[in-house]
Amino acid sequence: MKKITLSVAALSLAISGFCTNPPTNKELVKEISLTTEDMIESMRIGIVEDKFNGFPVEMAEIYVHNLLDVLSKLEDIQANLSKGEYYSNNCENCDEID
Repeated sequence: MKKITLSVAALSLAISGFCTNPPTNKELVKEISLTTEDMIESMRIGIVEDKFNGFPVEMAEIYVHNLLDVLSKLEDIQANLSKGEYYSNNCENCDEID
């Protein structure tokens, strides 16, 4: 659980750093992707260690699964940015964005 707290804190620090000096869309997506990949790798190493020591790892595995989902969505956004599309056409909450 301590690893989850630290990784969430690292992600929130990375995102808050973007608020003070906002980068371009491509740089932002790339940086968030790299941070997410680092968090996934760190969590996977922790899961292996915890399994070896006999600790429960179900919540950590769910967390890694959710991070992989976020990474997949970031890759979709990055593909749209490289095509010149800034917003997806199939927006689930389009009225809430405005």
